[in-house]
Amino acid sequence: MKRSTKILLILYGFIIVCYLLFMWVRPLADAYVKLVFRPFSQLWMRFSDRIPFSLGEWYIVIGLCAIVLGLLVSLVLIFFKKIRLRGLKVYGKCLAWFALITLWLLNFHWFALYRATPVLKNYLTVSDRSDETLVALVEEIAREVEALEPQIQRDEKGYFRFSTDFEQDIPATMEALSGEFSEFSGYYPDVKKIYFSFYMSQMGTLGIYLPMFEEANINDHLVDAQRPYCYCHELTHTRGIIQEDEANFFGLMAAVNSENPDIRYSGYLGIMEYLVDLMDKTDDSYRDRIEQADRIFSYTIANDIFHYHEDGYWEEHEDQVIVPTEIVNEVQNTVYDATLVIQGVEDGIKSYDRVVEALLDYYAEHGTLKINKE
Repeated sequence: MKRSTKILLILYGFIIVCYLLFMWVRPLADAYVKLVFRPFSQLWMRFSDRIPFSLGEWYIVIGLCAIVLGLLVSLVLIFFKKIRLRGLKVYGKCLAWFALITLWLLNFHWFALYRATPVLKNYLTVSDRSDETLVALVEEIAREVEALEPQIQRDEKGYFRFSTDFEQDIPATMEALSGEFSEFSGYYPDVKKIYFSFYMSQMGTLGIYLPMFEEANINDHLVDAQRPYCYCHELTHTRGIIQEDEANFFGLMAAVNSENPDIRYSGYLGIMEYLVDLMDKTDDSYRDRIEQADRIFSYTIANDIFHYHEDGYWEEHEDQVIVPTEIVNEVQNTVYDATLVIQGVEDGIKSYDRVVEALLDYYAEHGTLKINKE
């Protein structure tokens, strides 16, 4: 066996052993995230942040193209006896090394994070999740968006439009969480816009964390109202917080505690997208309070809630459709759900909705979502 092949097998074995150890020994995963991942990721992000486009996106694109091209070349080589075996060996070795690098990056930048103790266990305990807590939380949000409305800019159709350069305030918004949640101190990279954003839209994806290069990415086809909170959510993942309910919680908390009104509005809008269904399920005794909050929402967030793309978006991009959107979305949800389950998230995609429990627990304990309570 050649030396290069031995090295390849040893490295594959190392990855597998580490994966299993992280899965079976949670304290080891906790120590890895705290002592290795977080310090190293600060350096890794400073490197990837120097590149203005998403390295992770193009890593995937180039990898897929190389695999397809390699398969085509391999088929051609079948007809050339003199170079067939050598050519197939070269292709196989290149593919093996590419797969190794990919698995290494995924295992130590992504898979291991799922095996660590959820961060919220350090900060929240299950408390009062009653209808009273829910309604009181909705009332606080109603008061806040009502107070924000005079600062919000809207177009002729009533949709939210930026009145600030919110991107420059995102790092400070995230850093501000560190006063209560220590994981959020440190360096924050720019959020990168995905070039193939239409295909993200087909998948129903607003943002994506690409772990290979510790990059927070956003669907560049989103309406303004959805962007700031998505920035906060994806940047949360760069702190080693990989569970989606936790990224939702910290992203929303960062947004609604921002000094920038555009970011705060996006955060409250994001929270209401999780609470709106629960409002209809509260006891009838809370109906008057819910209706009063609804009246406020009718002239504040009503136009923007569940609105992710500009009017006519799908018609304008009809020529880009390769596979029907319904099929793309269904396949993506199935694959992603399976991926989460494999990584130990038993409820898969439904885990996103657990952010409601975290918000209610925090609100019940503190009486507000404001971190710096006056």
